[in-house]
Amino acid sequence: MGEKVSESTVIAAPVATVLDVITDLDAYPDWAEGILEAETLSRDDQGRPATARFRVDAKIAEVRYTLEYRYGDDEVSWTLIEGETISQLDGRYALTPDGDTTGVRYDLEADVDIPLPGFLKKRAAKQILEQGLEGLQRRAESRG
Repeated sequence: MGEKVSESTVIAAPVATVLDVITDLDAYPDWAEGILEAETLSRDDQGRPATARFRVDAKIAEVRYTLEYRYGDDEVSWTLIEGETISQLDGRYALTPDGDTTGVRYDLEADVDIPLPGFLKKRAAKQILEQGLEGLQRRAESRG
């Protein structure tokens, strides 16, 4: 079982802009710290990413993984399909529209295949979460 972390923020951009940033996976290397490559492999019937492959700099090694995406009302979630060194990488962005701003809750559950103490796994998951949320906020606000 992975380490569960979550964090919330308010982004000064409308929900449509935030969703556009979240679903433009191929642009993640431009703004998401540590992501070296992102490639959308398939799309759903609405043109949104359904599966995508990533290559990231995980500080101790480069890691590759593939995620499957699902969409709900103002929500994007993903599940790990396969990965190197990673056994779990499941997450969700839940968006709450509020006029020209958007409340964002980011939930993440992550685990690795290498033996690490729980506090190190938790710290790594928290770092992924914080970097992702900060990058999303910067990118969306620069467009919003």
